[in-house]
Amino acid sequence: MKETEEMNHMSRKIAVTSFFMLCALMLAAAPAFAQVAFSVSSLPQQARFEGLNETMGAVQATNNGAGGVVKAGSSVTVLYSGTIAGLATPQNVLTCSAGVTGTGTVCATGAPSVTVGSVSGGQLTISFGSDTTFATGAYILVSQVRVNVNGLGSAATAVTATLSGTSAAPQTFPLTFTNATVPVAAIVNPATSISLRAGPAVIQTCSVPGSVVPNVLAGGAGFSIRVTERYPAALTSAADETSFTGGATGTYVITNGTTIQVVVSGIPSGLAVQYQGNGNRAATSSSGTTASLTVTPVGTTAAVVSTGAPITFTFVVAADSTSAVEQVTFDFGLGLPAAGSTLAATAGALPPIGTTATVTAAVNIGPIQSAATIIAFAANQQGSTLTVATISDCVTNLLFPYVTNQGGLDTSFSIANTTADATAFGKAIASPQSGPCVLNFWPTTDTTAVAIGTAVFATTPTIPSGALYTFSLSNPAYPFSGQTGYIIAVCKFLNAHAFAFVTSGFASTGSMISHGGYLGLVLPNPIGTRVFGGASEALTQ
Repeated sequence: MKETEEMNHMSRKIAVTSFFMLCALMLAAAPAFAQVAFSVSSLPQQARFEGLNETMGAVQATNNGAGGVVKAGSSVTVLYSGTIAGLATPQNVLTCSAGVTGTGTVCATGAPSVTVGSVSGGQLTISFGSDTTFATGAYILVSQVRVNVNGLGSAATAVTATLSGTSAAPQTFPLTFTNATVPVAAIVNPATSISLRAGPAVIQTCSVPGSVVPNVLAGGAGFSIRVTERYPAALTSAADETSFTGGATGTYVITNGTTIQVVVSGIPSGLAVQYQGNGNRAATSSSGTTASLTVTPVGTTAAVVSTGAPITFTFVVAADSTSAVEQVTFDFGLGLPAAGSTLAATAGALPPIGTTATVTAAVNIGPIQSAATIIAFAANQQGSTLTVATISDCVTNLLFPYVTNQGGLDTSFSIANTTADATAFGKAIASPQSGPCVLNFWPTTDTTAVAIGTAVFATTPTIPSGALYTFSLSNPAYPFSGQTGYIIAVCKFLNAHAFAFVTSGFASTGSMISHGGYLGLVLPNPIGTRVFGGASEALTQ
């Protein structure tokens, strides 16, 4: 009897244990209920490397599995490779397609059950406040997110977004993602290209041309700079930027687009520069047709007189196309200032500057590092610095390649100031000028061993317009006697011409014996062909 009870007890225990094991096996073998399997895709767009707040392309997570449920308390994280610089009204970045259903209005504004929550660094979190059903093919779309592209560094070529999820019920309602990392922007660096459309201007201080508008097209002194987009939305208006992140409210309302700044440097004090418009060169698209790109100057369009410091001209992009590559040209005039904040209409003179001034222009897009505007850019320069003008004094550079006062030889010179020419041509062609010549002498103490001495210089008296000045190398007024070498004379007036004559016999009691002479060679001014990388020096005389 006792054995029978024990056997019955054992049978019941085995039966209960088997039941629980069977339940466990059934649960383990059962597939996860209503799993949502997201496949991630994107619609990447181009973004400016200089941008601190650039709009990214949309990211879409589509349920490619059977219809499933994302449980209340779950979340989806979108992690951008750059820092999120801002969002418009947060809920506006999220769109739910048909087939996404749940409590209330799901993703819409009002009281949605799927919401955009916290943003930290490059991470954006989407929270599910109630059970949300995704039919096959249904999706959520994240767009209108702005990222600090410049913060990624110059080596970056793209911005990416990576999606992941945390399920409130991972065993029964897991969230999976395929192709989780996608590109959302291709970085363009720099955003525009810069070229010199006309120029550089060449100005001499003794005769600064009178101004005509626009100078650069009508023979005056000026230059033109062309700015060309490297992709269709490189230059944007406030309306463009608003359309990229629509629905902005409160402190995130966009009030500005792109500005273009042209910074002109190296203008000698007393000379003026003036923006003279771009209406003569209509903005064009890549196809050559007239484009909608419109820029307007900020502040004055009057002539700005240089004090030696850089001068900045700022322009606002008022309208443009974001579907075509466009370009715009800025015309500038250089000249003497006149009353009424314009450039003088007649030629005049600027005091000598004693050197050759190289005027340059650099272009950037802005606003630069502005806390007051949503659209802002890091400090940048678009392309290379352009040389837009060279300004030099009115000088004539004369080369005498062989002069000597050794071995009984001497060299005589005559320098003519030919700026008086009215009698020859019936009217004054040259501008009468007077000035001295600076004689720069490089001696070679031993021409067979090519031993170089110490360079010395001396200055002649002022040579009036129409006058001739003569001297010899042995003249005790100059430190050149007893040496052989070459001289470069820098005469402070235009149209100087010279002759050198090498003779012997001056030191003897006998008659002078003539050896011969040559014309002084006129070197170009400015001396651009004598620098490394310049064109070969050519004296067409």
